[in-house]
Amino acid sequence: MKRISGLLRPATPAWRGGLYYLCYWGAMAVCTPYLNVHYSRLGLTGFQIGLLGALMPLMRLTVAPAASAFADRTGWKRRILTLGLILTGVAIFLLRGAWTFALILPVVVLMSVVQSVATPIADSLVARMAVRYQVDYGKLRLWGSLGFALTALATGAIWQREGFEAMFIVGALVFVPVVLVAQGLEEARLDRQEERAPLRNLLRDHGLLALMIANFLIGAGEGLYVTFSGVYMDVLGGAEWMIGGLFGFSALAELPGMQFVGALARRIGKPRTLIISYALMALAFFGYSLSHSPVILLLWAMLKGVGFGLYFPTTVSLGDERVPESWASTVQSLLMALGWGLAPLITIPLAGWLSDTLGLGRVFGVAAGLELLAILVLSLALLRGAFAVAPLVDSPAEG
Repeated sequence: MKRISGLLRPATPAWRGGLYYLCYWGAMAVCTPYLNVHYSRLGLTGFQIGLLGALMPLMRLTVAPAASAFADRTGWKRRILTLGLILTGVAIFLLRGAWTFALILPVVVLMSVVQSVATPIADSLVARMAVRYQVDYGKLRLWGSLGFALTALATGAIWQREGFEAMFIVGALVFVPVVLVAQGLEEARLDRQEERAPLRNLLRDHGLLALMIANFLIGAGEGLYVTFSGVYMDVLGGAEWMIGGLFGFSALAELPGMQFVGALARRIGKPRTLIISYALMALAFFGYSLSHSPVILLLWAMLKGVGFGLYFPTTVSLGDERVPESWASTVQSLLMALGWGLAPLITIPLAGWLSDTLGLGRVFGVAAGLELLAILVLSLALLRGAFAVAPLVDSPAEG
């Protein structure tokens, strides 16, 4: 691993961070868009699919914050990331032989644990590299969207012809290059004085607290989208390539936002950029709730992608800039724990019941309402001047 890290290290930070995201999200797109469809075709109920979808949020809420704090304290971020990526590939391969809910459950538990730990650590490493070398984080993250989009579009046609069984073999193998590329991500030297700062000091930053509350609401809506959009497409009669296209076209639509989000945020501020992103995603989810055609669903997915392209890099960079280096992975994990952990953990099982009783369209109406609540939270924080300063780093922050 050290030899590989040395080979990658001379490349520019933009190349290394972008290459990691390209490989990682490309690998994730091999299986992720189709898993819930696969579960549905195996005969799992909407409630069981909802429970499986709730496992990742549960691990983000319980396991990831502690693991990220450990990574921050020890400086072992890249080692923990590498282990998580290896075990992700193993878990995907094991899903190939799991045909019942009882067999699928423990494998999804393993996959949820390792992914919940690896993702915030990788995001914090790339975000810090972006700051260190003065590169817009969004321009690095967009390569992940591109990799996801191209892979999802390609694999949708392949799995339609070959079936889902081969998907798990390919999905496991593609994590080998991801592990290798991850060795090029930089770790900063651990500052022992910063390490001793109590985590409760985060409560001093009202802007960061508002961001976490808003992200909780956004994550609840996103959890509903990720869990049920592929199933919704299948119910509406969309073929496998359209299921892949649902995620692929959405990811392609993220690219312009991620390319220009840095310039937009410098012009109007990161909190206002987030409000715009929330509004776009709310409109898309409202459109989902009214859709009865697979083609129309694809169009709304693209609008949702535009909003997500503004939302994700802005959330990561705004959270990162408001804390010192020794809290970088911890804060990213807390944002993920609330937004992609606690929120969907509450809403996904309820949405599974709602989809079984009232239909999938109502699920996306709930998602639209959650986005509107997030707009309200961030707007109130802006009016109160919560983003005017970043007290934890004693420097001005964008408002």
